[in-house]
This record gives sequence, structure tokens and C-alpha cells, in this order.
Amino acid sequence: MRRIVCTLLTLACAGITAQADVVTLKNNDRVTGTLVTVSGGNLELKSDILGDLKIPMDQVKSFSAEKPVAVVVKGQQPGTAAARGQLELEPSGDWQLTENGKPRTITAASVDLIMPAEAYQKVEEHTARPWQDWTGNASLGYGLQQGNQQTRTFTTTINAVRERPATPIFAPHWRTNFDLTTLLSNSTQNNAFVDSHTLSTDVRPQYLFTADNFVFGLAQFDHISTQGLYWRQTYGGGLGRDLIKSSRATFSLLGGLTYVHEKFFTGDWDQSADALIAEKLGYQISKRIRLDHDFNFYPDLSNTGQYRFDTATTLSAKLAGKFSLNTGVIDLYLSNPPAGNRKNSVTFTTGIGYSF
Repeated sequence: MRRIVCTLLTLACAGITAQADVVTLKNNDRVTGTLVTVSGGNLELKSDILGDLKIPMDQVKSFSAEKPVAVVVKGQQPGTAAARGQLELEPSGDWQLTENGKPRTITAASVDLIMPAEAYQKVEEHTARPWQDWTGNASLGYGLQQGNQQTRTFTTTINAVRERPATPIFAPHWRTNFDLTTLLSNSTQNNAFVDSHTLSTDVRPQYLFTADNFVFGLAQFDHISTQGLYWRQTYGGGLGRDLIKSSRATFSLLGGLTYVHEKFFTGDWDQSADALIAEKLGYQISKRIRLDHDFNFYPDLSNTGQYRFDTATTLSAKLAGKFSLNTGVIDLYLSNPPAGNRKNSVTFTTGIGYSF
């Protein structure tokens, strides 16, 4: 009985090994697991025993993948299908890919990415419902002052981006940006009440026709009581470019034209054609601290010399999990507000943020 049990365990272990991807190092050590990717001169393997491993390719003597893989070569054009088949590492360091029973050699220098064919297909054929694929953060803040004057302030900010996961070979796709800022404040002194409300929200759908360049549309709505602005509608579009796009920093520039319709508390209204010059920056200062900044400048083309801009800068410090402590500055400027209203509306905010 003991011999039978040992035989069965041996066969089971052999079966598991046979179904695993096998890496043999130059010191003749062998590691088994599941291939994640080969890129940037490293082979990433997921091992049930050792966890996630990143092995430099110059330390690999041989490698064979149990399941079919997809191979993306450098300079491969959008819309071109990746080569797929069984993969082995040749003694020369190049790759042998067997596709439909026909082996061929792919030089190591020409390989941009190797990943399991099943995982590659899932990324390429990715679909999501309208409420999925959103990432960003939301922040809530509340301020209370008691004394000769009682003041209560409630702030809300939401910044979100929806974009499909990056594909090994770039494919044109949509990216949608949504921003919302609300500042609700009321003060009481000697039985006199003063309310100050600000609401600004915009949606910017962007179509990336290359990895860095895009066209965009814009729909923005503003209510700024400190400037005497009852309601502003802004519609437009233009061109943009992602100048920096890395795991730590992103920076984009945008330019275009807009149509603006404004109505003030005085009953006056105005409409104009405005240009748009904008920038958006995100920078991960450290593992726990992040800076986000955006600036939008609207010179009035119908009334030369008049302009407006809005800018927001937020510094967030991670607390625990997805929660953070946020502090920021929001500046809304209008060069020609109705008489009795200030041009600048500057707000300092602090609150608790949540990343999603």
C-alpha cells in the first residue's frame, strides 16, 4: 500500500511539473511556475512556492513555456496580430517559436514583449460597462468656525479618468476625464446670513489616435456666486498631447476653441468664442505623497483683452488603504465680473480623500 501511495504522489508531482513553465538558470538551478511576461530584459514568473520572481534574462540558460504564448516585436504596427505558438529559448539566447507546427527563430533583440497567449487575448479583447474602468479620487472636507461670526464650509472634489487597460500593441481608443468641485459656505453674524456657493464640473472625452496624441471634446458648467456668475456653459474641443507618461509622472498639454454662454445674477448675459490652453500634471513624489495640478486658460476671442482661468493644485498624503489626507488650492479668475464682485475666487481646502 505504501508503495502504491508513493507512486501516485510521484506521478502527481510529475504531472504538475509537466504543466508548469520551466526556467533553468546558468548555475543549473531549476525554477518552475507560470509565465507572466518577458520584457525589458527580465523574465517574470509566478511560482506557487517562491511567489513573484523577476529573473534577468542574462542569467537564464533555458526556458520552455507549457502553454502557447504571444510575441510582440519592436516596431510592430497597430492592428498587426502578435505571433503565437509554443516557445523555447535557444542556446544562442534567441527564441524559437513553433507556430502551426512550423518553427522559426525570433532574435532576442527584436522582442518587445512575451506573455501567455490567453492573457494577451483578454487584454486585446477587453470590454467594460460604462461604470467600469474608472480610476481617480474623491475628497470631502468640512470647516466650522464659531465666534462673532459662525461659518460653515463644505467642500467636495472628484477627479476621475476612464481608460481601457494598456495593450501590448497600441490601439486607438477613448479616454474620458471627469472633474467636479463644489464649495458650499454660509456665514451668520448679527442675524445676517451670507451664502457663497461654487460649483464647477466638466467632462472631457479624448480619442487617442496615437500613443501620445489625441483629439478632445469639452463640456463644462460653472456657478460662482463670489464672481456674480449664475451659470456658465462652455463647449468646445481641440488637440492634445501626452508629453510625459510613466509610472511616476504624467504631463499633458491641450489647445483648442470653445463657445461660452454666461448668465450673471444681475440678469446680464454674454456669449463669446474663447481659445483654450491647458495643462495637466500628476506626480508621485514618494510612495505616500502625490501632487496633482491642472490649469485652464481661456482668452476671449470676441472681446480682446478679456480672459478667465481656473487652476487647482492638490497634495495628498496616503493614510491607510485607499484613504488619504488631502490639501489643495483652487483659484477661479474672471477678468470682467459684474460691478461689486471680485475677479479672483481663491479657496484653500483640506479633507479626507478616497482612491478608486
